[in-house]
Amino acid sequence: MVTFLAASACSDAPTPPDVGPGQIAFTSNRNGQFDIFLMNANGTQLEPLTNHLAYDFWPSWSPDGTRLAFTSARASTPDTLNLDIYVMNVDGTGVVRVTSDTALDDEPAWSPDGARLAFRSDRDGNDDIYVMNVDGSGVARLTTDSANDVLPAWAPDGSKIAFVTDRDGNPEIYVMNADGTGVVNLSANAASDLAPAWSPDGTKLAFHSNRDVGFAIFVMNADGSGVVRLTDPSTPDELPAWSPDGTRIAFDSGAEIYVMRADGSGLARVTRTNAGDYAPRWRP
Repeated sequence: MVTFLAASACSDAPTPPDVGPGQIAFTSNRNGQFDIFLMNANGTQLEPLTNHLAYDFWPSWSPDGTRLAFTSARASTPDTLNLDIYVMNVDGTGVVRVTSDTALDDEPAWSPDGARLAFRSDRDGNDDIYVMNVDGSGVARLTTDSANDVLPAWAPDGSKIAFVTDRDGNPEIYVMNADGTGVVNLSANAASDLAPAWSPDGTKLAFHSNRDVGFAIFVMNADGSGVVRLTDPSTPDELPAWSPDGTRIAFDSGAEIYVMRADGSGLARVTRTNAGDYAPRWRP
């Protein structure tokens, strides 16, 4: 049974001072194109990390917080979209392209040991989950189902990868061993369950779902039990990310970034712009 806990994410209240320490990377088009930005968790000290005419999006932190992987369309042509995975330093320097396939490589997720990246690619004809070394070598395909497998998320101990697949007819959250074996359906729901994010202690997964008509943020135990809704679905709430201490969850709602406590209370809006802010990722 799904339990509702918190208020709507469409609150326009000022940001309270207790949103927690740390920094959040996110995607925004406030400079006219999609780039990666960095800010304090309360929305202050905003700075761009990329400034490119191509789309840069989907930041993913290295475990030590010194680098970011991200997706970029920099290698596209006027006639062909080409998404690849890039890595850069936390200050935006040292950008390195680590995939160069003509397919769409997207949604990087850094392994807890810092050695590998999981990602989504359609290089074999449909979306599957792959892993590779951080320098782009050693690419291995983990899923081989004819369905679409996307949105990988590495468990904190490195033993498992959660992902989303429509192999049962609708998007649901599955988990597998880090080598691709032992695939298990965790969410088994008729709605669309998307964007799994592990709590730092590995006991829970946050995700967004339209189980109650609109998209809201949910959490569940790592075995799929104990599903709880944290936000109101009246405004689409998506792409949750845990704070390093596990006490808060950031997410995007109505093209702005919000932060709440892990139980859904203490909701705070941390960005305010006429542009779009998406996909927050808390710095380790």
